[in-house]
Amino acid sequence: MASKVLSISLGSEVVKVCEVALAGKKKVQVFNAIDLLVPEGLCEDGVIIDAEALANAIKQGLQGEGFTAKKIVFTISSKRIANKEALIPFCKENRIKDIVQINASEYFPITNLENYTIDYSILEVVTNESIKNYRLSVTATPNEIIEQYYALAKAMGMSVETIDYSGNSILQLLKLQTAGEGVDAVLQFGAESTVVNIMNGSTMVMQRSVPYGRIAIADAVCSSRGVSDEEADAILMEEDLGQLTTLYPDVADAVRTLLSSIGRILEFYRARNAEHPVERVFIIGDVTSINGLPELVNNEMDYDVEVVESLRGVEIKNHKILSDEIVANYLANIGAVIAPMNLILPQPGKKGKEKSGGGGLPWWILIFAAVVAAAMCGGILFVYFTSKNENENLLAQINAIEDMTELQNRYDQAQVDLQTMENWYDTTKGANESLARLVADLEKNQPSAVAITKFSSSNGDVTIEGLSYGKPAVAQFIIELKKLSYVKDVKAEYVNESIEDYSARDSFQIHMTLEYDDPYKKDDESTESVETEESDQETEVIEEVSEEPVDESNDITGDENEETPEVDSESASEPVEGGVE
Repeated sequence: MASKVLSISLGSEVVKVCEVALAGKKKVQVFNAIDLLVPEGLCEDGVIIDAEALANAIKQGLQGEGFTAKKIVFTISSKRIANKEALIPFCKENRIKDIVQINASEYFPITNLENYTIDYSILEVVTNESIKNYRLSVTATPNEIIEQYYALAKAMGMSVETIDYSGNSILQLLKLQTAGEGVDAVLQFGAESTVVNIMNGSTMVMQRSVPYGRIAIADAVCSSRGVSDEEADAILMEEDLGQLTTLYPDVADAVRTLLSSIGRILEFYRARNAEHPVERVFIIGDVTSINGLPELVNNEMDYDVEVVESLRGVEIKNHKILSDEIVANYLANIGAVIAPMNLILPQPGKKGKEKSGGGGLPWWILIFAAVVAAAMCGGILFVYFTSKNENENLLAQINAIEDMTELQNRYDQAQVDLQTMENWYDTTKGANESLARLVADLEKNQPSAVAITKFSSSNGDVTIEGLSYGKPAVAQFIIELKKLSYVKDVKAEYVNESIEDYSARDSFQIHMTLEYDDPYKKDDESTESVETEESDQETEVIEEVSEEPVDESNDITGDENEETPEVDSESASEPVEGGVE
């Protein structure tokens, strides 16, 4: 592909045309580039609706712009093109296509794969436990779409050099931009969409498309200011986008939708690849047409965002009309000539003509040959019309199948939302959630000779002060607390004995720590193991209580034989059984 070609990328409203030539494996020369606005309804999601009208619009837009190439390279972006990663054993490269064709039905759950063109590009060679494998990006493109692009080229009076998938086109150019070490996120802003590319060095790890671009923001400016599309484009180039989001809610919503979609993709990658985090974020593409976009993205991201101002491996041949900023808007067009997938229809083989010998043949042989020929023609026509009807029915079934790429995007979005909800739920967990359970267990397990006078809790640290009749009751209380699975580090801070009205009354303070008790987690500890430890816990608690200091100032000494006067039980101040004062 050393000669100049027209590299064309079709959008619903904008057609990007770039005149390029491949000069070596890692160098592309750019001679001319232009964006053409085409009428609505000619192309939708990469599908050509009216080839003749679209061809006329493109030819009129190219007139007088200095384009001279006669061959076309198309790069297609469409949701109808199914794309999937696949892993196959390492082999000679000329055998890869055969392996992909054999396993195509496993990659794509599509009936009648003969109506699709299957192709691939090599992402990397993976070595796992000394076993080499190819990691491929495989696409299934409907043949009717490829036929539409051939029809468009014919209507333009040109020929098709090759057809590429836009994801592969972008990948080939990004390999030249991020050839260093580490994981980079490259945000490619376009007119109708934004592509998020995760690159590990020169290897594509993940690629996702967001259906929001410059046009979505421009439409919000149109509705907010009441201006035309051309005036909205001028406003975006002259006025700061951050200021526009402050003044106009519609613009703020459009920008927020775009940035949140990008953020969800980066969060999805981070959840799946925690061991290889994104280190840098680059912005590339249609950036200069929106004033203040890089700064706004930088404020919303957790990373330092850098704008790619010039493309490596790209040589501008006409600096009078082209600049680095302009060329950066044609990533797919430039990358399509480096290593395209060649999404071309198989050419039917030429059938040789049988030569009939000259000379006079018997008349009966000629009659027999005519009858056989008539029978064969009738059979061929019958097979033709039968196959035609079957083909139309199959095409209708294919069109009824929901787009697989949309299902994949919905699944990825659901995974991101699930991870976000789990992260939010984890932030609500705290030790104090076990407090209600502790109060309920105290009502059931608190000894009757113990009364709680003060109860406090802070972030799971619980302090209980109370009164009891004798130290054994305190010891029993501690034993009951230690039996609770969510209670840890139970410790008696002090147990002080005092005599009031000739009755012994102990005051105590107990400290403990609560752990988060997940209501959905089953308790795996059996009752038998708890009972086995009860005797050891009782001994430990009794020894702990017996070692606590006693307030000797309140002790009453006297004759051992002195009788203790009786105390009226009703007049004595008794603690409330099992309650909290």
